[in-house]
Amino acid sequence: MRRELHGWKAGRYIGELYRDGRILEIRPRLDFNTIAAWAGAALNLHVIPRSAQHVAAPTFIAELLAATWRAALVDAARHGPPGIRTRQLHVSEHTRGQLDVHKTLMLRAGRRPMLASTVRPKKIDNPVSRSIVLADRVLDRRIHRGDWRGNRVEELMPRLRAATGPRPVLPTWRELQTVRYTPITLPYKRVAELSWRIVRHQGLRSTATADRTDGVLIDVAELWELFLLHCAKKAFGAADVFHGTHLRDGHPLLRSTHTDKAFGRMYPDIVVGPVDRPRAIIDAKYKPLAEPRGVDREDLYQLNAYLSAQTQLPLPSGALGFVTFPGQANEPYAEQYGPWTTSKGHHVSFTRLPVTEIECAEHLRKLFASR
Repeated sequence: MRRELHGWKAGRYIGELYRDGRILEIRPRLDFNTIAAWAGAALNLHVIPRSAQHVAAPTFIAELLAATWRAALVDAARHGPPGIRTRQLHVSEHTRGQLDVHKTLMLRAGRRPMLASTVRPKKIDNPVSRSIVLADRVLDRRIHRGDWRGNRVEELMPRLRAATGPRPVLPTWRELQTVRYTPITLPYKRVAELSWRIVRHQGLRSTATADRTDGVLIDVAELWELFLLHCAKKAFGAADVFHGTHLRDGHPLLRSTHTDKAFGRMYPDIVVGPVDRPRAIIDAKYKPLAEPRGVDREDLYQLNAYLSAQTQLPLPSGALGFVTFPGQANEPYAEQYGPWTTSKGHHVSFTRLPVTEIECAEHLRKLFASR
């Protein structure tokens, strides 16, 4: 956060901070209705303002946080509820599960003719489920409409409440960190941690009474990236657009001279076309494209590195997608004289994109229509 002539700026973050009984509200450079529309497109969130009022910051933050929680939970629940395996020791004359040799030898040394074994049954009543159930209660009290959960969460919550009870005890953060996830249940880790913070009222407080700084900051740059991804899917088809953060194999920055080892990976924000031979690479930038700032050097180098890794013909095009902020009447140098070409022949565009869904998708379609 930095102080400027007309006030303080927090860069890419919006939200609320609490300290010494005071609330610091961080608003976006765009209006809340625009940010709400981005959330609606990217996260399937619909912020319903109260009658005769604009969307207020606390209501919007609660809605956006609930949408993030809901999207993460729906993604994690694709393979079912969070059944976490817990280790249980069984001592009897017969084994159940895996024989525990060490404990069996200790029993025999104590002249007890018993066998020690361990089983790892799946239990829905676990720290993850308890955190989710409690977070659902907190969000339901803060959001003033009954349809905020969506169908999938509405189906899942009764099963979790039946296992944990309607008011389970919140696990400690340490207890939550000791949960051992499988590859299938790993997406629940994010849900559990977010739920725990929601239950602790980090970001949903209506009053500020603590003597320490607390709150929540939402990364609007990440929301712009997700909105741009949604617009790209609308422009080119969902099956032909990939999100860089979901790619498993990126192009290495460096390779070892005497082994097949790689060091560093490059993951662009949005890839259009096949991942190994894309038609276009788009990097989202939640910042103004205006003089005298122009294009930041690190952004230019980053896009050039993405394109340089693609050398097969036809070469992909690249673009930095900036936000069209109010008051930008003049066309910047980088946009006015584009598209540009790299030393290897890639076409590069620096463009300000509309902040509305239909116009943004149409702009992207025209931008790459001739290439």
